Amino acid sequence: MKNKFILFFLFITGTCFSEIQAQVIKQGTIIDELETPVSNEGAIQIVSDPKITELIGQLSFEINASEKNYVETSGFRIQVFMSNDSRTARKEISDKGNLIKSVFPDIAIYPGYTAPNWKLLVGDFMTKEEAEVFKQKIQKSIPELGKEMYIVPDRVNISVQNAY
Repeated sequence: MKNKFILFFLFITGTCFSEIQAQVIKQGTIIDELETPVSNEGAIQIVSDPKITELIGQLSFEINASEKNYVETSGFRIQVFMSNDSRTARKEISDKGNLIKSVFPDIAIYPGYTAPNWKLLVGDFMTKEEAEVFKQKIQKSIPELGKEMYIVPDRVNISVQNAY
């Protein structure tokens, strides 16, 4: 019985090890990934100095759901609301945040307090131009917010899929 257990354990360990080894071997550079032929699609061929390929590095393993799937970087957000009236500001932030979420459900909302001001920031944009385009969308969709909005620099969370 003991021998069967040890044999079973070795079999499982060997199988897992071979899977990990296959994943490591399959991993290549982004150039290898781009040049891999895909049926019913065009072919990509990248011609570059080998030193450039070395600088690009290796593809990373797939991101686990438990790990963060965004990169924090400098960017821009839209300041939709700001007030120093602590009696009404929290309710206004909540109301305006809910209004924006009802029209744009995929946009990130950042309510916050930095003494003495309550602020409502919207979005994560890499460039000021991206923020300006979205600000105009908000102004068209929710005109009552249009006069208060400003684009402000901030630390933003850019999705890993959108960052590369």
